[in-house]
Amino acid sequence: MVTHVVIFTWRPGTTAEQVAQLGEALDALAAVLAVPISHGPDLRFREGNGDYALVASFDDRAGWDAYQADLRHKAFVRDFVTPIQASRLTIQF
Repeated sequence: MVTHVVIFTWRPGTTAEQVAQLGEALDALAAVLAVPISHGPDLRFREGNGDYALVASFDDRAGWDAYQADLRHKAFVRDFVTPIQASRLTIQF
C-alpha cells in the first residue's frame, strides 16, 4: 500500500469559493479514477499548519505512478490547485 499525503498553503486572497470548488473537483476526480481520497481544510488547532490537506491510497507504486501521469489529474492540478497554491509539501509512505 502507498499512502500519498499533500499539504497545501494558499496564496493570499484565496477565497472560500475557490477552496470549495477545489474540494468538489477533487471529489469528482477521486470518483472517476476510483482512488480513495480524504481531504479538507485545516481545523486551525495550531499556528503554522498548512491550509488544506489530502490523503490518497494506492495499492502499489504503479497505481500512484498512474495517478500522477493521468491527464485528468494533471488538469485538476492545472485548473484548481496551481491558481491558488503558494506552496505544497508531499510525502509517500
